[in-house]
Amino acid sequence: MYEQLDLFSYVNLSKTEIPYLLTPGQEIYIVDKADVEKMIVDGERTWICGNSRYYRLRKECGTYDVTNNDEIGERAFLDYEDARNKAYEYLRSHIDIILAEDIKPLNIVACSYVRKCDNRTMTAFYCDLGEDMYYIKEFMTFHHICKNGKKKKENAIDKFMEQQEFKYENPQEIQGYVPHFKNMYKCAKPSDWIYAEHRYAYAVG
Repeated sequence: MYEQLDLFSYVNLSKTEIPYLLTPGQEIYIVDKADVEKMIVDGERTWICGNSRYYRLRKECGTYDVTNNDEIGERAFLDYEDARNKAYEYLRSHIDIILAEDIKPLNIVACSYVRKCDNRTMTAFYCDLGEDMYYIKEFMTFHHICKNGKKKKENAIDKFMEQQEFKYENPQEIQGYVPHFKNMYKCAKPSDWIYAEHRYAYAVG
């Protein structure tokens, strides 16, 4: 059973109990722009804030997200088809998106190492997309696309190789690596990143 952590939630319990609409261990789908991600309702955390019940969600990668009763049917969906239809609505009204399925790299270079603190395999890669465009995922950045600069300090591959991990962790090249590409959204903030995945704050689509 969930534990209510917000002390203020007890004030109006005698009048109206805010219901549990999600259960521990339940799979749900979160829609962010045109991306759909499956998550699990965490059995350890739920709370009331204002007039809605909140739930902690666990992602397959081990990180967390949050949703609430008001988001069900808007951002959080119990059925994958409903979530996909919501994502399609976004696609129909936005044109500055490169779908993952449309990314066709000319070549791929990838490296990895095992992080000592948690034995997690860390992977970074870059892909030549042609026309001086590169799809890049560094060890500690979001997936993004940048244009190769003409100056050495703007060269995408040189900047990729300047990551500190290459100096201190001795990553090894992965032969035959097949990346999991992500939908790319046009970046609003001026930088050398032209497109980025939906989690990047300035990727607006």
